Amino acid sequence: MNTNKTYYADDRLNDCCAYCGDFAETEDHVPSRCFLDKPYPQNMPVVPCCSKCNHGFSFDEEYVSCFIDCMKENTAEPNIIRRKKTCDSFLHSPKLQERIASQIKEFGGLTIYDYEKNRFERVIYKLAYGHLAYENSSLNWDSEHETNMWFLETMPKTLLEEFDKPYVGGDIVPEIGSNCFSKNGGFHIYVGLSEHFCCCDWIIVQEGRYRYCVSPDSTKVKLVIAEYLAAEVSITR
Repeated sequence: MNTNKTYYADDRLNDCCAYCGDFAETEDHVPSRCFLDKPYPQNMPVVPCCSKCNHGFSFDEEYVSCFIDCMKENTAEPNIIRRKKTCDSFLHSPKLQERIASQIKEFGGLTIYDYEKNRFERVIYKLAYGHLAYENSSLNWDSEHETNMWFLETMPKTLLEEFDKPYVGGDIVPEIGSNCFSKNGGFHIYVGLSEHFCCCDWIIVQEGRYRYCVSPDSTKVKLVIAEYLAAEVSITR
């Protein structure tokens, strides 16, 4: 962890893990590089993270990333899956490949994905809270949240169109000094004659692999993984 680096708008929080609030000994990429392909983007977002959280999410993230690629290919066979990172994961961890293969089932001519929903939700929660911490300096360790997931190819057109819109808010904006105000952030303030509003654009981390959007009031985060899985996390306080 870079002790001379400012992670949040309030540097008194620099030693706080973005996910649990404990002392942060290291950094964590948001999103994890398992969702991205090489060459990785430069200046990837990072947040402070304790060792427990940094290692505790690793298996779940690898599971989710590999499962999404298996859904896209409709198989868990390493010699068929085109994405090298997932093939490498299966060759390195045969038990992971066997676990996912056992959860892809044929039933009446249909393919059923019996994925572990709790692992998906745990990873999405982690990604969302990491984005809130990085973009808005919003730390939500004790907040309750609600998670919704969809597969882009099956989303109704009206829902997909609404999901793809940027977040628009009113007078509530993140604290000055948050990363969302930097030139690399996706946050823009438009000022009108009688009112002002805030619009948070989508931030593309890597084309075709990962994008996300954070609401100005820090109550919602939506993200898309591999242009296949869409999710939105709502902070209910």
